[in-house]
Amino acid sequence: MPDANDLIKKFSELKTLPHVAIKVAQLSSDDNSTMQDFEEIIKLDPVLVTRLLRLVNSPYFGLVQKIESISKAVVFTGMKQLRNLVAVEALRNMFKGDDEEFSARKLWLHSATVAILAEMIAKRIFGQDGEDVFLAGIIHDIGLIVENQVAGEELRAACKAFRAGEGNLIDCERAMLGTDHAEVGYLLAKDWGLPPEVLSSIRSHHLSGQKKSLSSVGSILQLAEFMAAKMKYWPIPGPLEPLPADLARHVKNMMANYKIIIRDLPGEMAKAKELYEADAD
Repeated sequence: MPDANDLIKKFSELKTLPHVAIKVAQLSSDDNSTMQDFEEIIKLDPVLVTRLLRLVNSPYFGLVQKIESISKAVVFTGMKQLRNLVAVEALRNMFKGDDEEFSARKLWLHSATVAILAEMIAKRIFGQDGEDVFLAGIIHDIGLIVENQVAGEELRAACKAFRAGEGNLIDCERAMLGTDHAEVGYLLAKDWGLPPEVLSSIRSHHLSGQKKSLSSVGSILQLAEFMAAKMKYWPIPGPLEPLPADLARHVKNMMANYKIIIRDLPGEMAKAKELYEADAD
């Protein structure tokens, strides 16, 4: 039975994250990077330039004056937000293909919902900028895409077992594939050079036994994924995984705030439509 590294190797032979996206991720982690460095990399990809300008001028940013140059778009978005936009563009076309047991398109909508919820929670509950948790949200289930590409039959068997209540998704994956999407996604994102806290949140987003700070990327990701599943924004319907006890207490204590986030989610999703619509081009 293959392990996570075997799946990553096979997947990398089929698809890889575009060079521009990897370089932008590396630049965003380098304290010596300048906006000019970002501009020099991005302008090498004409499709990305077009998409970046369209995104910056979309309702998601709500600008009064239209931005028409790469340099202004780069300055306006900032390094981390630019990294996230490039990641969205790089990942968008990986999430394609539907069948009865597994829908990559629904997974993309789920990932976008989790990302937007995570950013809302980070900003409104914890007073953070939300940029790292947005990235974690958009990429947290990339391991399922790897499994779908290189071990599709086994993934579908795991999905079927999960839907039948034969265990949580991680356990069903391990039984059928010998690994799980959290571990696979962690290894792939590590290869791409993503920030350490984003990596650890991907690896642990289905684990309830690990103690994490309430305001950590990992905790916020778990909160966002739980809320998305409660609202049926899920790629694989099945038993709802409960929140860890500390996060459940936190939500109970802050219930009024979370109800407002749920109320406001449709509006935020509408504003961010340009980000996650797979057929926007």
